[in-house]
Amino acid sequence: MNDYTADKPRGITQSLRSSLTSKGQAMVEFTIAFILLIIVAWIPADFGLAFYTSQIAQNAAREGARIAASDSTLVAGNTTCSMPACYSFGNIFNETAARLPAALLTGASITVQYPAPGSAGTCNQQVLVRVQGQYNFFFYRVLRLLGAPVPPSVTVDRITEMRWEHQSGCVGGGTP
Repeated sequence: MNDYTADKPRGITQSLRSSLTSKGQAMVEFTIAFILLIIVAWIPADFGLAFYTSQIAQNAAREGARIAASDSTLVAGNTTCSMPACYSFGNIFNETAARLPAALLTGASITVQYPAPGSAGTCNQQVLVRVQGQYNFFFYRVLRLLGAPVPPSVTVDRITEMRWEHQSGCVGGGTP
């Protein structure tokens, strides 16, 4: 019986030692694999978020052009504002800015141009609304940490043109 009891503690301590070292190794492997998995899973989500941001910018430009096209007090010129000042810059800018994701589109600016370049004469004059800003890819930040030469952000530039509805002398939208 002495051999059995004396042998038992040594077997327990040896199995504990091997168990503790393998658990530590598994924890390190899991941590490295988990970080890589998170990065690989975030890449499609990041590109999806960039696409979503550009679609919202397009919708904001379209809505701004729709409001500008129906504004009877619109005067000729080219006006630009930068966020967040656009909220107090007038109805067209306020409504366009309200539709932009300020957290996703940094440094956004809104430009309203009437008449738009290329719209000649007194009929069929176009109003142009441009929404421009920077989208910062999370994945690019990770690549920059690894030393890759990637840009800090990508420019999102969306333009919409619509015919200004209050043109004098135009019948049915054609040339008089």
